[in-house]
Amino acid sequence: MLWPSGYLQVFGGGAQGRCKCSWIWSSATPFMVSAQSGDVAAVKYFLERGGDVMKADDKGQTVLHHAVAAGCCKVTEFLLSKGVPVNIDYGRGTPAYLAAENEQDKTLKILLDHHANPNVIVKGMGNPLCMALVYRSLKCMKLLIKAGADVNCKGCAMTPLLFATWRGGYTNYIQFLLKAGADPNIPDDLGRLPIEFAAVRDCKEEVEMLFPLTSPIPNVRNWSIEGVISYAKIEEKKPMNKLQTV
Repeated sequence: MLWPSGYLQVFGGGAQGRCKCSWIWSSATPFMVSAQSGDVAAVKYFLERGGDVMKADDKGQTVLHHAVAAGCCKVTEFLLSKGVPVNIDYGRGTPAYLAAENEQDKTLKILLDHHANPNVIVKGMGNPLCMALVYRSLKCMKLLIKAGADVNCKGCAMTPLLFATWRGGYTNYIQFLLKAGADPNIPDDLGRLPIEFAAVRDCKEEVEMLFPLTSPIPNVRNWSIEGVISYAKIEEKKPMNKLQTV
């Protein structure tokens, strides 16, 4: 079914019962659509008749990307068994990146088991670990870190810990990242630390988590939890900082 917005809606399930309803761009080939349906027989049919596993749609997604994003494990395994490059990327992210973005931990595990790169960076968009964090997929985060993802990588100007403390609402993930080895002393490009972001939001719980692991900030005269919060709020009110955080 073609919708006015330029999307196709694909309904998975039924007899195959493998994949959820998903959305794909209308530039997708029938081969790509079959990959999202979870029907291995259909995918095999197109492949045997010249289906191009290297072809990408207008969003840079190949047949493997489509299978992975829809959570179609059997199709993902089938395509990889046929030699489809696990790290295939046309500038919009590898299949592993897309799996993390779509919270598809099962297909992500398959990709990582086939040696997908957990540290690939998509310019201006981040890396798989950042995407898993953004969409709050703890399962994907655990898989990526186990596979060697760098918890301190600045995939998109910020480390995962910086993003979590800046954005807010990620308290449990901050705790997880710290246990996984995230460094709270890595600043953003403007020199601000995770504890400062948490303090600006007045999140004492996060400041308490970060304080014992954070090196004293020279400009904070009263190096204490209350002192950090007070300092951060004063700094945030300065015109320059207001401009920088826009």
